Amino acid sequence: PVSYTKGEPLAGSSDGASRFGGATYHFVSTDNKTAFDADQAKFAPGFGGYCAYAAAQNRLSVADPKVFVIHEGQLLVFTNEDYKQRFEADPKGHKAKADANWPGLVARHGT
Repeated sequence: PVSYTKGEPLAGSSDGASRFGGATYHFVSTDNKTAFDADQAKFAPGFGGYCAYAAAQNRLSVADPKVFVIHEGQLLVFTNEDYKQRFEADPKGHKAKADANWPGLVARHGT
């Protein structure tokens, strides 16, 4: 997850993985793992790694980790480029809707 901040998601190694929020994260370097472990919430994707645009629509959709934005310092991933573009048409509005919907989605789906 740290590689996103450098502009490109890179597949990490299972050596020295970290867990956060029920997910296991892999890293391309020990420096990235150290950075993640120091501030996990900063680097973990929003909405449990589900599509941010779908969350704004009050539903869950599996995300493609290669389709992402860093919005106000938070990693957000999307199902596809179309959903990313829709999100980017009104990022503040969609993010606010997704934030409002997220507790209910977690309650319904247990994510």
